[in-house]
Amino acid sequence: MPRLSPRLISQARTIDSFLPLLLRLCRDLSSARNELRWLREHLSRPRASARPRTLDRKKTLHRLCIERSRGKPLQYILGDQPFGALDILCRSGVLIPRPETEAWASHLATLILNPSFPFPHGGYQPSLRILDLCTGTGCIALLLHSLLHRTHHSLQILGIDISPRAIALAHCNLHHNTAKKLLHRSAREQVRFEEGDVFNSGKIWEREWDIVVANAPYISPEDFNRTTARSVRNWEPKVALVPDSSSDAGFMVEADKEQRGDAFYPRIIAIAKKVGAKAVVMEVGGMAQAERVAARMVEGEVWRKCEVWRDGLVEGAGEVVEVKAIGATKITVKGEGEGRVVVGWR
Repeated sequence: MPRLSPRLISQARTIDSFLPLLLRLCRDLSSARNELRWLREHLSRPRASARPRTLDRKKTLHRLCIERSRGKPLQYILGDQPFGALDILCRSGVLIPRPETEAWASHLATLILNPSFPFPHGGYQPSLRILDLCTGTGCIALLLHSLLHRTHHSLQILGIDISPRAIALAHCNLHHNTAKKLLHRSAREQVRFEEGDVFNSGKIWEREWDIVVANAPYISPEDFNRTTARSVRNWEPKVALVPDSSSDAGFMVEADKEQRGDAFYPRIIAIAKKVGAKAVVMEVGGMAQAERVAARMVEGEVWRKCEVWRDGLVEGAGEVVEVKAIGATKITVKGEGEGRVVVGWR
């Protein structure tokens, strides 16, 4: 990383004494000023502190700027992250929601609300059951409820995660957003979160679900060390990003280094089949991984249609960019940018 110019540092110090600290990570003055403004706004919130005296607030701001300069994610410092119309609380030890995840979850809701949605009886069926695997903060489950509850009056959404810390935070996010009226009060009964292991059988898989969604760990150990940002490696939970070596022992032994990030997908596809899901929606980490997951999906001949959504998929447009042949099966690839989601329709 190139060194910051003395002139830029001097200019930052002239504007505000805290800006040089933030420049270490932001690298440009505009981003540093934005982050400093957000930190000051954070300290002015009643929940951030008991409105400390000016001197105490200045010391706290200095501490937060140092934490940020050392790479601590801003979401962990501020304590929340916008996700659609929701305010998702963020805590150390639980993965921070990404804008790409928000985009595809919103797009999925748009498709479900469309009368041509590929379910029997169209998209406006009052009953809908969604299983959210590796739920983390609960952001996907809660956003889907916020977008679907008006038309699906018998909505049921269950979020599963192996991390007790994640499940606790997901419950906090449910109550936090209903209390702020960002989420309809019906979510208290219609959205639930349970601790569970995707790789262990349980009563969860004995129930029927209409849609399975998953943002499971998908980064290989090699890519985690080579391609992720320092702040991700140092601060976010590795277990939420990289499949553990015990996730699927047989798969991990057989897979080459690049494919070790794929360990969750065979299991998710199997769960979706077992619970009778009519659709399975899985986040992936790029086009190469998307094609591998799609190839595994079409092998079973359970899913009549397979799609890949890229990051740039325009909500509601669904433009087909290309058609790819995987064996004797053709899959559609929609949008522009990185491959982000693999979808199977039964």
